Amino acid sequence: MKKKWKSLSVRLPLLFISSFLSVMLLVVFVIYMRFEKRMIDEYTRMAQGVTKLMQKRIDGDKIDEYIERNFEMAEYNEILDYFSALKENYPDVQFLYVYRMKQDGGHVVFDLYSDTEGYYDPPGTVYELEDDLKSHLDKLCRGEEIPVLIDHTKYGYLLTYLRPVFDSRGNYQCHVCADFSMDYLHEQDIAFLCSILLILAIVVAILLLIDIRLIRKNITGPLKRMVKCADEFAYETEKDRFRNIQLMEELDIHTGDEIQELYTVFLSVLKESIFYMTNLSRAKDDIQDKELKIGQISKKAYKDDLTGVGNKAAYTSAAEKLNQDIAKGTAGFAIVMMDINNLKYVNDNFGHEKGDDYIRGCCTMMCEVYKHSPVFRVGGDEFVAVLQNEDYVNR
Repeated sequence: MKKKWKSLSVRLPLLFISSFLSVMLLVVFVIYMRFEKRMIDEYTRMAQGVTKLMQKRIDGDKIDEYIERNFEMAEYNEILDYFSALKENYPDVQFLYVYRMKQDGGHVVFDLYSDTEGYYDPPGTVYELEDDLKSHLDKLCRGEEIPVLIDHTKYGYLLTYLRPVFDSRGNYQCHVCADFSMDYLHEQDIAFLCSILLILAIVVAILLLIDIRLIRKNITGPLKRMVKCADEFAYETEKDRFRNIQLMEELDIHTGDEIQELYTVFLSVLKESIFYMTNLSRAKDDIQDKELKIGQISKKAYKDDLTGVGNKAAYTSAAEKLNQDIAKGTAGFAIVMMDINNLKYVNDNFGHEKGDDYIRGCCTMMCEVYKHSPVFRVGGDEFVAVLQNEDYVNR
């Protein structure tokens, strides 16, 4: 399982999809924020329009009279009916109300709740303001406009817009207010986000399948075939090595990209390695043959042709080594000088061939006597034995 997760056919699509998802999620977030901002801007414009209509319908010079006489006044009831009509024309409106802002809270002038039809709170009732309104209370009491407010209140997630109302002398009297439910907007946002994510999931799934197929066909597939082919390679003989090339050539990978370049380079390196190995094997055989010949030549150079013992050159080499041992203080040997008597007589009376037999016979006797030591022929009838080991002990 761990090996499967390390496979390029899995990791490459996951890398692509994760990168794609990251970008798409960022795009979705930006779209979501722009969508929400657009909806807030739209609600704000609607709130500005509603409150402007409310402001025009209210007489700023009669606010105190509205509070004192309220339902006794025909005008007051007409205004309430007008507010109800506004609410019906703006279904997204949650609350419409008119408050006179003071330090102790909002004093009701008109109060029309959208969730309690036909119920009007008495004018003069003081409501404790929400925290977001309290933070702007000083400005509200002076009749200044404040930015649109969006907050979670005890009445829900609301967008609140307040427009000040002044009397004919320019004195602040009250604020006309409209609350829009942001819950509906939030539901729209969620629905929009879910639809985008669903589309994204479908697109990603399709891209993932296409991606995996393309990657397996053009990348991991050829690589796996190369690996499988390499696992079947044998290197014991030259025939095996040429078969390796044949197996690799049979793959015939033509992807037109870096995988094909990798295949071409690998095949080229394989052929060069076969050429190198073949030449190396031939060179090794040639070197071994030459070393054998050199060894034979060396033996012949230090060997007496007639007797088969060491010649004068061999004795000179042995003498150099003995001198080194003497210099080191490790020498332990004795020298025996020998010559063959009557060699000239044998040659003159029986011929050189018999003389040679005579030399060989004498040499054999010397080697038998000093069987543990090297014997050298240093002249025609002169021999030297370097006594070593038992011969040296029993000298």
